[in-house]
Amino acid sequence: MSYHLLKTILIPILWLTFQGSRCVQISELRVPETVRNGSEAVILDCVYTLKPEEAKALSTAGLVLKWFFNNGPEPVYQWIPGQKPQELGLLKGRLDLHYEASNQAGTMYRALRIIRPTTDLSGEYKCTVSTFHTEDFMVKKMIVYAPEKKLELLHEKTEGSVTVLCKAFHVYPQPRLAIYKISNEDTKVALPEVNFQIVSWHGAFDIIATADLKETYLDSDSQLECEISLPDTNYSNRQRMLYYPGSQESLSSKSVPNLTCRTTTYIILLLAGFVTT
Repeated sequence: MSYHLLKTILIPILWLTFQGSRCVQISELRVPETVRNGSEAVILDCVYTLKPEEAKALSTAGLVLKWFFNNGPEPVYQWIPGQKPQELGLLKGRLDLHYEASNQAGTMYRALRIIRPTTDLSGEYKCTVSTFHTEDFMVKKMIVYAPEKKLELLHEKTEGSVTVLCKAFHVYPQPRLAIYKISNEDTKVALPEVNFQIVSWHGAFDIIATADLKETYLDSDSQLECEISLPDTNYSNRQRMLYYPGSQESLSSKSVPNLTCRTTTYIILLLAGFVTT
């Protein structure tokens, strides 16, 4: 028998033998990609299967389930069937230890139910399941995002020039800001040479985007728009301002956190003052 024929026969046999010998196997790690800061709760579920004989004799199988955070050496959660689940390290005092992911004795407390997750829980979660004979693991990332507490768009004018500023406060993760000019034809053009200042404090970010323009760059009755977005999430928010040339006053637009992922605010300057719609 040739070497190549022998290899063709043996490899599938060895693979099947290996697969058949696995006592525990994780089939799915249900970790949401994003969750909003301060949500009521979030569930991270580690779905695995056991051999029938292992499931019937948990006391002799040596089953241990552990969750790790950001590749840390110590688990943040541990459960051994027949014992109470343990919350450890970063998750101590932050889990619903009564939550049951299934009604089976070998998988009942496999999941994490985190109460009111905060931004410091953003990172990679690793679930490991082991018996006396085998071990399996799976890793997924979750971002706990915090929308900005305040978003401002304003401009300041001097003779022949305009400074446009967009400011976002206390947001996580580090956001992206972009400032646009929108003409009467609804053409959207990013402002040139925008400078950014970013400050990190208390686990959040403040960011200011500034663009210095010649007044001739802005058309009559054009709009200015500032857009904030959070990387790796579907969150974004916008502020718009209707610009009138000739006024030396500063025009500003302000917002508070929104419940939707995308909002738009229009501020119009009138001779009598400011009107918001």
